[in-house]
Amino acid sequence: MTSTRTADPLGSIDSTELRILDALATTGSLTAAAASLGLSQPAVSQRIKRVETRLAVPLIERSGRGIRLTPAGRILADHGRTVVTEIDAALAAIDDLRGERAGTLRLVGFPSASATLVPALMRELAAEAPDVALQYREAEPPAATAMLREGEVDCALIFDYEGAGELPAGSAFLPLWREEVRLVVSEDRLAGTDSARLAEYSEEHWIAGCEKCRGHLLSAAGEAGFEPDIIQETDNVPAMLAMAAAGGAVALVPGLALAAARTLPDDARAVKLDPPRFRTIGLVSMATANESPQVRLAKRLLATVDGARWGLEPVA
Repeated sequence: MTSTRTADPLGSIDSTELRILDALATTGSLTAAAASLGLSQPAVSQRIKRVETRLAVPLIERSGRGIRLTPAGRILADHGRTVVTEIDAALAAIDDLRGERAGTLRLVGFPSASATLVPALMRELAAEAPDVALQYREAEPPAATAMLREGEVDCALIFDYEGAGELPAGSAFLPLWREEVRLVVSEDRLAGTDSARLAEYSEEHWIAGCEKCRGHLLSAAGEAGFEPDIIQETDNVPAMLAMAAAGGAVALVPGLALAAARTLPDDARAVKLDPPRFRTIGLVSMATANESPQVRLAKRLLATVDGARWGLEPVA
């Protein structure tokens, strides 16, 4: 006695093949469908042929220079679209349970970011992922990147005057913004009106900030042909601005630090440098295949923050 085996559609086609049929219905081209799914054209053709063999019915046919679905192909594409949508929704729900929208994000950032970028990130988190707890600590680089290397934080919001600077082994830097550095000087010591050349201030006393800012001052002054006479040192930007306003010294201050301070003392001016100088702000995280969902979320949300309100330019 001969038995006839009926094809089992549920066991004969998977979600990738359903996506292929949907893409074919939309594009009318094997090549375009393959490109939209990140597959090769031969791979798409082979998958369709295997399904046709298993189901014993043609799914596509030639139509001019392209292809079109047969009635059987259209049925699978129409129903498959619903199936794939449900699968995607289920996977997204599972991802929510373990992923971006829950858990803890451990972030370290520098002081002027604490008053600007970090509150903006907190607002984005509250709107999109209110169940993510942000644990924030403040430190200047390179102390911040050392915390990342030691596993104390998940990512570090840092600045550098030469791109990303020296990073921990196995980490990656995502540049986000560029900010301009200004010269802060008292009104009565201002040599120009709209811009300042560092060489014009070679005889002045100088105020130095953190380790990286001090290094940038030394480098910039060296390029201008002098060694700065650093007589005051402070990481406290409002104090630095007040000292400069008092006329005892001048300082290089990045735009974000000026924005975080909100206002300049009455007797101080922040003028552009000629030629201009910049520093880069970005996020450092460990470059692992299993990067945490919270770090991915931080990258995505920070990229949406409008830095223009603090004079930041997005890095293309």
